[in-house]
Amino acid sequence: MQEVTIHDLFEITDDGIIIFSPVYDDQKEIINFRHEQVNETALRLLNRQRQDLQGKHLLEVFPDLEDSDLFNQYVRVIETGNTYRTEFQYQNQGLNTWFKNIVYRINQQLLVRFSDISEYRQLLQESSQNEGLYQALVKGLPDTDVLLIDRQFNVRISKGAPLRAYGYTSTVEQNTQLINVLDEDAARTVTRICRQCFRGKTIREEVSVDGTIYRLSFVPTYDYDGTVFGCLIVTEDIGVFSLTEDELRNKLYALESAQESLEQFAYVASHDLQEPLRKIQAFGDRIKTRYADKFDDTGQDYFNRMQSAAKRMQTLIDDLLKYSRVGRIQNAFEPIDLNQLLQEVISDLETTIDESGATVEVDDLPTIEGEITQLRQLFQNLLSNAIKFKREGVPPRISIKSRLIKPEEVDSPNSVSEPYEITVADNGIGFDEKYLDRIFNIFQRLHGRNQYPGTGIGLAICRKIAENHQGDIYATSEEEKGTTFYVILPKNQPLPV
Repeated sequence: MQEVTIHDLFEITDDGIIIFSPVYDDQKEIINFRHEQVNETALRLLNRQRQDLQGKHLLEVFPDLEDSDLFNQYVRVIETGNTYRTEFQYQNQGLNTWFKNIVYRINQQLLVRFSDISEYRQLLQESSQNEGLYQALVKGLPDTDVLLIDRQFNVRISKGAPLRAYGYTSTVEQNTQLINVLDEDAARTVTRICRQCFRGKTIREEVSVDGTIYRLSFVPTYDYDGTVFGCLIVTEDIGVFSLTEDELRNKLYALESAQESLEQFAYVASHDLQEPLRKIQAFGDRIKTRYADKFDDTGQDYFNRMQSAAKRMQTLIDDLLKYSRVGRIQNAFEPIDLNQLLQEVISDLETTIDESGATVEVDDLPTIEGEITQLRQLFQNLLSNAIKFKREGVPPRISIKSRLIKPEEVDSPNSVSEPYEITVADNGIGFDEKYLDRIFNIFQRLHGRNQYPGTGIGLAICRKIAENHQGDIYATSEEEKGTTFYVILPKNQPLPV
């Protein structure tokens, strides 16, 4: 009978196993790990060939793990000998997988045993959604009516008569489509608001019907990873509105004052960070000029990392200042020919467009009322993104079009006259639409900074600019097939009150 060897056990296990050796710098600090042994299961789970890993450094193969908590924990295992367990999602280089990791120190080497738990996390997600439904209902008051719908506008949970403000006074049956219980106008209104909710917005409205006022709250409900999977509609009968005009005006003034204070704080905080950062960069440049030849390879690496971090900090501060400045309109609205404005933006981006081989096609665009500096920034951000997030080996192709739409089509709480829908479509890398509710939030990124530079503020600025113009912005996308941004802007701005 043939004897079973340790190598046989290493290869036949259902878990991926990698053995690493730590790589030290001159100060005996761990700066990397080298792949020493990799079993076939690990290669399959990581979608790699043996030559891709064997003998290669960890941060060379997976550069986005640099400065990550996972890398730091690997270092701690070597330093302390304590076993480390974790579950994490890896989304990069063709992978979108949940892994369970167990990390051991064996003879000053690192043994990482891991398995694919994506199916388990999917079950956990479904369980978490059910828990989310329960928590959302608990938060509602006993006297309120509740309706939960998913992204396909199917009714998941119903309590009371939650749609009576829209003319449907009966309990809504579960697993029915929203459009099947409301008339066409009411269905259009409710679905319009729910789409905003799916993008992470909480919307509150008051509807008067036959002398009764209903307060409706449209609240996004999230699953375990922060993705919106539904909209909770809570309806309250509040009777006759009791606040006086003076009370309303005082509340409005207080809200505006709080917003202005917050914007001023963001501006001052980022502005005051500029001076110490300039000193770091200036002295860093002097050190590089005068003493660069005094550094060994490790010192050069540390110094370059410091300079790179300072540069990223400068970019972050600049973007934060931009974000604080778009808090409100600074100049008066004026008629703006968007055709001329786009040509100016394209001219500003001429070098970037030429280097990327991009093609930009612009159809006839309208003239609208707006603040020219902010609108130029909005379209410059969208075009820059379309060029930056291009597919490897595929020249960017960007198409900009517009159409006049009906007010009831607009996914915006504001009633605007003659709204235009301006689309900016590209053929880039796209993204999974489950992240649609995140991309317009400040500091949100879907890709590591090693792949694509930036701070995650650009689209947040675009949303603020659209809202400043009584409009809206949203997107549709498909991975590896491109993204289309929809900007809703009215032809005329409302007169100030």
